[in-house]
Amino acid sequence: MVWWLVLERSAVDGSEDDGAAQALYARMRGRGESLPEAAQGLELAATEIERARAQLVRLNLLDPDTETAVDVAAVLARTLQNSHRTLDSLVEQHVRMAALAHRYLDLSRQAEGGAHVEFFPRSERARLSRRISELAELARNEILGLQPPADWTRESLEEGLARTKVSVANGARIRALYAQISLAHPLIREFMGRWRELGVEVRVTPVVPTRMLLYDRRTAILQADPDDLEAGAVLISGLSAVRSMAAIYDYCWMTASEPEDVPRSADGSTLTEQQRAVLRLLATGAKDSAIARSLGVSTRTVTRLVGELSTALGADSRFQAGVRAARLGWLD
Repeated sequence: MVWWLVLERSAVDGSEDDGAAQALYARMRGRGESLPEAAQGLELAATEIERARAQLVRLNLLDPDTETAVDVAAVLARTLQNSHRTLDSLVEQHVRMAALAHRYLDLSRQAEGGAHVEFFPRSERARLSRRISELAELARNEILGLQPPADWTRESLEEGLARTKVSVANGARIRALYAQISLAHPLIREFMGRWRELGVEVRVTPVVPTRMLLYDRRTAILQADPDDLEAGAVLISGLSAVRSMAAIYDYCWMTASEPEDVPRSADGSTLTEQQRAVLRLLATGAKDSAIARSLGVSTRTVTRLVGELSTALGADSRFQAGVRAARLGWLD
């Protein structure tokens, strides 16, 4: 941490007007501090803090609501896109980009050069959402998604679709891996069609252990606790660590199925408890008479249910129907 202290103090003591702003930005990015925390650590005077804050807000490097630093590369990317749409302000925007690159880009690269871990508690969902949007804008090669079943809403899926459009426009290849049981969710089936129209590649697999997003094999965001989607998220950057996660993803992708190859997946949500019980017993190899005794129904009823379920699953045998239902997540 000594080099950070040297950078921070030398910037404050320098003769340039924005020395305090650079020192604050470097400390916030390097230590994950808010502006008040960084200013207190640097022992800046109130007038210096106000001037530095105004400078950072003017350069879009400070989120005024949370008082936290914004990734400079994301700022640059957004400014470049805006420059194509707003010709009247093209000169001003290019001047701003040049100033950002000259004064702040090296600081950001130094802060993120090595392995970096950042925790986003549940209470900071808004900050996490902004970070995901930044990474989606910056991705140029690929984005990999691992999505377990969740309580999706149309609002959250529309938000994700908007990010997807930006990433696709930037030339990124996007792959999404979902649990097969997710195909029983009407919203997922609807949005899957919309994603694929944009060029997103989607596959499904019987089990998805955790939620994870990988950006250009350099940055990963994954849920903090695989058993609790509400426990927050962790951001990890650092080439070696994220490459290992990407290798695991590649294997999961290779063994996954195209949605069309999963027979009648959407019907899993409409199964009755009696049908589920029959399928569980089928997976053990039980005969119709044993299933009938276990459920307290007639053998004829069981035979009818087995025939209906086998047809729905596209199974050639009773045992295959039970196994295929388990793989589809129908018995969870």
